Amino acid sequence: MQAVIDDANSINVTDERPNGEPRYRARFYFHPNSVTMASSDAHYIFYGYDLYPSSVGIMRVELGFYGGNYRLRAYLLDDKGSWKKTGWFTIGNAWHSIEVDWRAATAPGANDGGLTFWLDGTQRGNLIGLDNDTWRIDHVRLGVISGVDTGTVGLNYFDAFVSTRLNYIGP
Repeated sequence: MQAVIDDANSINVTDERPNGEPRYRARFYFHPNSVTMASSDAHYIFYGYDLYPSSVGIMRVELGFYGGNYRLRAYLLDDKGSWKKTGWFTIGNAWHSIEVDWRAATAPGANDGGLTFWLDGTQRGNLIGLDNDTWRIDHVRLGVISGVDTGTVGLNYFDAFVSTRLNYIGP
């Protein structure tokens, strides 16, 4: 799939197969394809949403550009409405495997929710011990979701999207 970035509008596909999932794993391939971005610009390329009709974003992956390099990071929303995030990880202008494992906390006060982030088959981030028991993944979006800055233009490529409830998928 290619996403043509020529304005700030969202261009994405939606998977509505998740159904109130307390655990959700997804893997896809991404290529920044020399998209033009100013330093410190970023936009979201993957989003997981809570149940309809609220459609609150509760998990996301962000593409950024800094110092001449593309980079990625992942986020999780906790029950207090605070975004917790991994560090940035530099990627090249090539295909990359991105995988996330989002987990809701098992009960109020359990504080055992989390998000694990893999890049090219290597675990790069692991957000653990979080209070997010009220959230469930109900649908996801892949593409250029939001946050496109003025001057960001070009094409991003996406391929081979897979999702599961439990098992590591791998590149």
